[in-house]
Amino acid sequence: MSFFDAVISGFLRTFDFKGRSSRSEFWWFFLFSLMLMLIVLNFTIDGLEQQLGEIQSGDISDLLRVFIGSPLGLAMLIGYLPQIALSVRRFHDVGKSGWWFLYLQIIPSFLPGSLSFIGVITLFMYLYFMCEAGGDKNQYGSNPLIKDADI
Repeated sequence: MSFFDAVISGFLRTFDFKGRSSRSEFWWFFLFSLMLMLIVLNFTIDGLEQQLGEIQSGDISDLLRVFIGSPLGLAMLIGYLPQIALSVRRFHDVGKSGWWFLYLQIIPSFLPGSLSFIGVITLFMYLYFMCEAGGDKNQYGSNPLIKDADI
């Protein structure tokens, strides 16, 4: 799958948590999301830095308001749900349940700082599954690469 096809597919299948997605679809969309955030950050860093400097320390609600209201926060929110759906479909591609995303990405973010090494381990496990090649047909459908080749 090409870069632009992956980006379009990622957004069109934002709420599709069924089926499978290829590695190329996942990684091209990941690259797009990363580039989008870096470009937005490049153009908005001065204003964001000024707004963050005005916040009194310890006020988390103001910090969240500034971040979510900033173009960077908006760019992250726009790319976050398609990325979750892509991750779930990538887990399906390697024959795992989509709940693995919850176990490897969401739950470790709530662990206390003393257990942060678990977050690092789960990050590497997540990356391993995202890099693993998908097999033939499984309970989540046929291999997306074979389907693309038939079209």
